[in-house]
Amino acid sequence: MGLGCLVKVLTPSSGAGQVPATHVTIAYVVSEQDAGRAINIIKSKIVPRVEEVVFVSRVSEELLNALGIRPGDFARADGYPS
Repeated sequence: MGLGCLVKVLTPSSGAGQVPATHVTIAYVVSEQDAGRAINIIKSKIVPRVEEVVFVSRVSEELLNALGIRPGDFARADGYPS
C-alpha cells in the first residue's frame, strides 16, 4: 500500500451572516502517496464549498492499515463519518 497523506480542509461554517466569517477545519487521512493526487481525491469527493485543501504530512502504511483505509480512499482523522 505505501505511505499516505494527511490533508487539512478549510470550509465556511454553516452560520450564515457571522462577522467575522468562521471556518471549520477538518483533517483527512488519504491512502495515496502523491500529495497532489491526495488533494484531488478530497476536492472531488468532499463538500463543494471547500475553500482550501492543504497537504500537511505523510502518514505511515501502518496507520492506513490500522484505520482500514484502502488505496485511493480516505477517512476523517477525528473518526467521524465522512
